Amino acid sequence: MSRKSRPKRRTPLNRSLLALHKWAGLAAGAWLLVLGVSGILLDHDEWRWQRQLTVPESWLSARVARLLPATVMRYVAFDEARPNRWLGGSERGLWLTENGGESWSEVPFPEGGTPQALRFVRPDDGSLEGIIVATDDGLWRTTEQGKDIERFALEGTRIGSLTRGSHSDELVGVAGHERIFRISRADPERLEWLNPDRIKVTGLPDQVSVYDFVFDLHFGYGIFGRAASTLINDLGGLAMAALAISGFLYWFLPWRWRRRRGPAPRVRRETHRWLYRAHATVFGLLALVPIAYLSVTGILLDHVVAFGNWARDVPMERSFLPPVYQYRSLGGELEQIVAYPGEPRRLSVSTRFGLLHTKDGGKSWKGDSAAGDRGGNLFRAQDRVIFSNNRGVHLQRRDGEGEWLPIQGPATMVSDGALLDSTLYLKNSKGFYREQASGHFELTDMKSPQLEGATFYLFVVDVHTGNIIHEQFKWINDLAGALAMALVLSGPALWWRWKNR
Repeated sequence: MSRKSRPKRRTPLNRSLLALHKWAGLAAGAWLLVLGVSGILLDHDEWRWQRQLTVPESWLSARVARLLPATVMRYVAFDEARPNRWLGGSERGLWLTENGGESWSEVPFPEGGTPQALRFVRPDDGSLEGIIVATDDGLWRTTEQGKDIERFALEGTRIGSLTRGSHSDELVGVAGHERIFRISRADPERLEWLNPDRIKVTGLPDQVSVYDFVFDLHFGYGIFGRAASTLINDLGGLAMAALAISGFLYWFLPWRWRRRRGPAPRVRRETHRWLYRAHATVFGLLALVPIAYLSVTGILLDHVVAFGNWARDVPMERSFLPPVYQYRSLGGELEQIVAYPGEPRRLSVSTRFGLLHTKDGGKSWKGDSAAGDRGGNLFRAQDRVIFSNNRGVHLQRRDGEGEWLPIQGPATMVSDGALLDSTLYLKNSKGFYREQASGHFELTDMKSPQLEGATFYLFVVDVHTGNIIHEQFKWINDLAGALAMALVLSGPALWWRWKNR
């Protein structure tokens, strides 16, 4: 063998990197596998089965179990003629009470399966007949005074938001965070789509906090559009799982073969070579960047309170951030929407940068600095528009009034509201709040449905954060993230030497 073709000897640095990579992988591999799989599941909260498959509530930690009431009922409507009759819904289904919440009965969907209820729009007569229900499987319409339901329009389309239009026959909604549509109640074949791309947006904040950027990046909203960013995060999660499995096999199989008789030498070599190429070349290099930023941002969000107290006050110039922050399109950014009676060209939408308003049918939009710079729930209760988010911003505004008024009482984000005899009721995870003469809102004793079990999605949240094991498991998560970064840094160096030997 010539000197030129002789394999390079391992240098001390190379041996150190190899030892670091091996032991970091063996130490963190099992938990990185769990984080990768659970991360992919959490990227897709729109998957219906995760929201409707139940596990025993006892499986949840106390920290995550406090989120369970928010999954039971988010959206409400009542019968004006019989105020004790209420319709309620969430991603877990649809329910009806005829005794003011003392008991609830499920409203079954006719085709098997239960679409996620995502918003209600009541008819003009104030009854429970003909309520349009936005779901992850199109629009549905209640019949039999709320006891039954039938298909209405847009089958197979996820309708994330729906509101009354500029006149009684019109509905306006958001399909899949991507597009705004108008549809006729009387003739659902009359459907108009608004283009979210050829727009001009003004009044956006010039800066984004480090906290918001880290949050967006980790949850799959921080690079390109929602679909592309989620796909990149999925790649990172898939690679974490695949690298954990292939890396373990790359170490374990030779160890096992040395101790007992295994396959033929040629099969061993080919298996070893295939595992290395899958581990290093395919998953290792392709997912290097998402694994790195998911690990770093995961460590930061393990300490979300301490990190948030500092990072919310640290600004980043929006113009220097990835394309998704430049708002050249609203595709993927649309959350909730409201329209305004008698003003067909006026709309308001909730986005990651808070509220945007248009008066020209969607060609130009302007940010609403009075409502803050983060999105939330935006909805209409007859002549009132309500905006609420998890940053403690709860506002209402009557049609014809220009200024937002604070909502005093609810501490957590409000998901829906209903106006009964000029009294506004608000719904959040705590229950039903009733407006008092002073304008303050007080929690009532009206009960939500008593559903058994917890959603599988919350169980995955518990697993991903480690709270299911112990509330201080975040330190193990930190260690796993640090070891993942050690793997990210050492892996390419080892691959480069292998490639050029």
